Amino acid sequence: MFFGDFEEATGQTYLSRRRTITETDLVMFTQLTGITDPVFTDDIFAREQLFGGRVVPGPLVLTYALGMTDDLGFGAVLAALAIDNARFVHPVRPSDTITVETTVANARASASRPDAGIVTLAHRVFNQDGTTVQSFERTLLIRRDPAA
Repeated sequence: MFFGDFEEATGQTYLSRRRTITETDLVMFTQLTGITDPVFTDDIFAREQLFGGRVVPGPLVLTYALGMTDDLGFGAVLAALAIDNARFVHPVRPSDTITVETTVANARASASRPDAGIVTLAHRVFNQDGTTVQSFERTLLIRRDPAA
């Protein structure tokens, strides 16, 4: 979608494909990022903590949500400008399946780039039970359709 498409779609909601978070995802993410807190990596420790078992780091869910919604502006995104209001509201566990609901919250012309506009997307990530696990807003610089 180009900027004009987002302008016309303000207020509309899109659903992503589903993604099951695997044990391999968790292990690779914690090792690649260094986020190795035992609540993510130690079954025995995690069972004795707040969530009663291992959970997935919030940043893993956020990055998956970004990837799962990337197709909305694929090829038209010039820059990512911000991620705001990130909330981790419910634990995600290995084997949970997530889906992202994206609403086009705002689209406005760029004051400095006449060939582009600024789009804010509101994302809600939910699990297989429909429980919201995370929410955040993403602001992107999106180019206008060169053919328009």
